[in-house]
Amino acid sequence: MSEAVSARRPSSTIEIRLGTEADRPQILARMEEVFGSTPARRVESQWDWRWQRDPRLPAPGYRGVVATWEGQVIANLATIPAGLQIGGAPAEAWWFVDVLVHWGLVRRALRATVAARRAGGGAAGPDLSQGLAMALFDHPAAGPIQLGKHVAAQLISIGSRRGFEPLGDTGSRRRRISTSYPLGRLLGRHLGAGLAALVDPMLGPHPRPRLPVQVHDGPFDARFDALWERLQAAYPAICRRDAALLDWRYRQPPDLDCTVLTLAGADGLRGYCVVNAFEQPASGRRRGRRRGRILDLLTAPEDAPARTALLAAALATLRRQRVERAECFFCGAELGRLLTTLGFVPKVDRQGQPSVLWARHLPAVARGLYATQGDGDGG
Repeated sequence: MSEAVSARRPSSTIEIRLGTEADRPQILARMEEVFGSTPARRVESQWDWRWQRDPRLPAPGYRGVVATWEGQVIANLATIPAGLQIGGAPAEAWWFVDVLVHWGLVRRALRATVAARRAGGGAAGPDLSQGLAMALFDHPAAGPIQLGKHVAAQLISIGSRRGFEPLGDTGSRRRRISTSYPLGRLLGRHLGAGLAALVDPMLGPHPRPRLPVQVHDGPFDARFDALWERLQAAYPAICRRDAALLDWRYRQPPDLDCTVLTLAGADGLRGYCVVNAFEQPASGRRRGRRRGRILDLLTAPEDAPARTALLAAALATLRRQRVERAECFFCGAELGRLLTTLGFVPKVDRQGQPSVLWARHLPAVARGLYATQGDGDGG
C-alpha cells in the first residue's frame, strides 16, 4: 500500500456491506488480480447486461455484498435475483454467481485488525469465525433465500455447517454428441464428417423427435408469456420465465448465441428448449473443443412426451452444430431418468463429487425447485 493511501487510513476494521455500482472498478480490478485478465474482461463485457438490464432487479445497478478495508474492496459476493415463485407466489431469493477473496489484501487486513484490537483502538467488526466468505453470505444483503450451482469444495465444507443443503435429484449431466469437429480438424472437414457419420452412432442414442419441434427465431413473444402463466404454479418452486426474462437471458447477452426450439400445442405453446454451441478455447496442453449446453427446458411437469421430443431435437441440433460434448443441468428424478436414457452421465468435479444445486433457507415446500442450466450464472 502506498504512503498516500496509508496517510488517509479511516480505520483498520474490515467492513461488510451491500455492494453498489460505485464498487465496479475495484471489483473488476480484484477479479483480474485473482483470476486473470480473461475472466475479468468477460465480466466487464457482461456488466451492463447483467446488472443494468435484468428485468428482475428491483433497481438497475450492481447487486452483491462486498468486504472493504482501508477503502479497498478485498472480497465480494456477486448475486443476481432468482425471480423465485413458490406455489405460484413470488418469494425473494438470490443466486450467488461469483465469490472472490483477495487473500493478499485479506491477510493484511486481518493483521491490521488484530494489531488495532491489541492496541485497544479497533472496532468490533464483523464475525469472521467461519471465514470471510461465509461472513459475506451471512450479511442480510445476500438475501433471505440463497441458491447456487457449481459450488467450490472448500465453500461446501464451510457452508454445509452454516445452513447450505444439497437438493436431491439435481445435478449436471453430460454426454458425447459428435466426433465431427475433432476429426474435421485432423482430416479436413469433409473427410472428417464422413468418418464421424460412421463413429457417432457408437457414442450413444441419437433419438429423433416424435413430435413436430420447430426453431423459433426472433424475440420471445406472447406465447411464452402464456406458457409461463399456465405453468408457474404447476411446479412447487420455479424461477421466472416470462417473455421479457427469456429475451434478456437468451437474446441479449453480448457473448451468447442460442437456438430456441418450440413445440406447439392445441392452445399455444406446449413447451420450449434453448441450446447453445460454443468454442471452448485451448488451455495449456489441452486443445480447444466444441461444446454445447441445453440451457433451458420448460413443459408441464407431467408432459413426458413433450420433454422427450424437445430433448431429442436439442441433441440433433447440437450434433448438426458439430458439438463434441453437451451438458445439461436437471432438477427432478423423472428428468434425471430421461437424461440417462438419452445417454447422459453425471458430471463430477476433480474430486469425483457431483455438481448439484445448493440452497440456504429454502422452505420445505420449495424443495421440488425446478431450475435449469440457464438459471443463475448459466453454469
